[in-house]
Amino acid sequence: MRGLFNNILRSCGLLSAFLLVTVVAAVVQRDVNTQLITPATDQNLTWWQTAIFYQVYPRSFKDSNGDGVGDIQGIISELDYFVDLGVDCIWLSPVYKSPMRDFGYDISDYKDVDPIFGTLDDFRELIQEIHKRGLKFISDFVPGHVSSDHEWFRRSVKRDGKYTNYFVWSDGKLLDNGTRVPPNNWLSVFGGSAWSWNDERQQYYYHAFDPHQIEEEEDLKIDISHRPDTFRFWLDYGVDGFRIDAFSQLFENENTSLDEPLSGNNVPPTEYAYLNHVYTADQPDSLPILTSWKNVVDDYSKQDGKVRYLVVELYAPPNVRNKIYGVGAVPFNFDLISMGTHPTGRDIFSKVMDEYINLPSGKWPNFVLGNHDQKRLSYRYGAQYVNVFNILLLTLWGTPTTYYGEELGMLSANISWENTVDPQGLGAGPERYQLFTRDPSRTPMQWSNDFQAGFSTGNTTWLPLAENWATLNVKTENSSSQQTPYKLYRQLAHLRKNQAFQTGTFRAALVTDNIVSYLREGTLQRYLVIMNFGQETTDDYRNYGGPAATVVAITPGIV
Repeated sequence: MRGLFNNILRSCGLLSAFLLVTVVAAVVQRDVNTQLITPATDQNLTWWQTAIFYQVYPRSFKDSNGDGVGDIQGIISELDYFVDLGVDCIWLSPVYKSPMRDFGYDISDYKDVDPIFGTLDDFRELIQEIHKRGLKFISDFVPGHVSSDHEWFRRSVKRDGKYTNYFVWSDGKLLDNGTRVPPNNWLSVFGGSAWSWNDERQQYYYHAFDPHQIEEEEDLKIDISHRPDTFRFWLDYGVDGFRIDAFSQLFENENTSLDEPLSGNNVPPTEYAYLNHVYTADQPDSLPILTSWKNVVDDYSKQDGKVRYLVVELYAPPNVRNKIYGVGAVPFNFDLISMGTHPTGRDIFSKVMDEYINLPSGKWPNFVLGNHDQKRLSYRYGAQYVNVFNILLLTLWGTPTTYYGEELGMLSANISWENTVDPQGLGAGPERYQLFTRDPSRTPMQWSNDFQAGFSTGNTTWLPLAENWATLNVKTENSSSQQTPYKLYRQLAHLRKNQAFQTGTFRAALVTDNIVSYLREGTLQRYLVIMNFGQETTDDYRNYGGPAATVVAITPGIV
C-alpha cells in the first residue's frame, strides 16, 4: 500500500502539479472507496457555487459604539477583513427588531432593524459597501414563529377579529382529578413542554422553541401574501439571498390530540431527544411553501439577471434534505457537524462520500463545520484539529460555510451559570446547562490583544471574552512568523479559486482510521490533499524524494 501511495505522489509530480500537505501518515492500512466524483457542471458556475460563505453573528462581530454589543456599523468597519481573508459571501444572522429573548430569532417586526444593531439606513449602507468590494450578502429569514411581543400575537390573545386564530391554540385536556394539562406530549426544542398557558385567553399556545417564540397557525404560514411580501422588502434593499431558519419545525400536524412516540434515547423526559418527532418536524406541507418563496426570489432574478440564493437549515438525513433540491433551493449539509467528538478518518470520509453519492443528479453539494447553535470546532474535535478540518472544508468539492472565528481557531468560552444568557441553556437549569447552552460559541470576535480584544471600547461585553483572546486573535496570528490558523485559512481560501477545486474531479487516494487523502484534478493542475485526524506521530513528506512538485501549504495541525 505504501507503494501505491508513492505512485500517487509521483503522478502528481509528473503532472507538474502542486502538492498540498498537512501531517502525513506513517502507517497506511488499506485503500477505501476510490470512486471518481466528477462535478456535473458545464463550467458556468453561479456565484454561490464558487463562493466561501462566512457567517457573522452580529452581536459578537464588532461593536462600534461601546455598548458591548456588536452592530451593523461595526461590521461595515471590518468589511476589508473579508476581502483579505478570501471569503466571498457574508451570511448575517438576524438584525430584525426583537425583544432579544433569543437574541434576534424572536422577531417583533420583520421589516425593521433593531436599534441595538442600527437602522434601516445602516443596513442599506452595509449592502452597498459589501457590493462595492465584490462580495455577496445573504440574510437570515425566520419563518414559522414570531415574538410574543408581535402585534399579531397580542391581538390573537384578545381574540381580535382575524387575528384570533393566527396561532396554534388549544384548550388542552382535563385529567380525572380536574387538572388541566397540555393537549399532547410534544416537546420544545429548548426542552420542556411545547405548550404554554396564556392566562388572558385561557388557552395553551404552541411554541416549537422558546415560550416567547409563538408558532403561527398553518393557514397563515401558507398565506401567499404573508412571507413573500417580507422577502420583497429585503430584496429591494439589495440582499443576494436568504438562509431559511429552522425549516424542519415550520409545520406541525394539525391534530393536536396526537402524542409523539418515545425515541428510546436515554435522556430525561423533558429533553427534546426523548421523543421521535413524527408530528412536529419535517412535515410534508413545508415544501410547497418553500416553492412559493423560491418563486419570489426567482422573479427578482428574472427582472435584473442577478442570481439569488436560497439555502435552508434542517438537520436531516440525505433522503429528507434532498427534497429541498427539488424546489430549487439548497439544503445545508450538517453531516460534518454531527460526527461525535472523536471521528476517525474513515468516519469523516464516509460523511463526505455520503453527500456526493446521495446528491441528486445535477445538484451542487455543500459542507458546514459550525454555526451559532453548535459548540465551536475546537471544542468538538480539539484545538489541534482546527487546521486539518479547515483544510478539509476548503478543498472538498462543494460550497463551504465558515462560522466567524473558526478561521482563528477560537475556543468555546467557559461561561458560568451566572453569566449564561442563552434561553436554551437557561431552560436546562444549573446542573445541565453546559450540555445545551450556545453562549460559549457566541463570544466576541477576537480582533487583537488590545482592550476587549479589539471588539469593543466598552467596559463590559454582552458575553465574556474567551480565555485565550490575548494570544489567539487576528492581529497576533497575522503578524506571527509561524504558520497560524488564520494565515493557513487565508492561503486555502485564495487557493480555492483554482479550477481544480471549483470543478475538478475528486478521488480518494488513501483513507485509514487516521488519514484522509484525496486528489482534486483540474484541467491543468492536480492537487493531493493529505490530512491526519489521528493522534499518532506521522511521516513528513516535505523531504519526499519524488518528482518536483510545489508545496502550497504545510501545517502540523496544531493551533
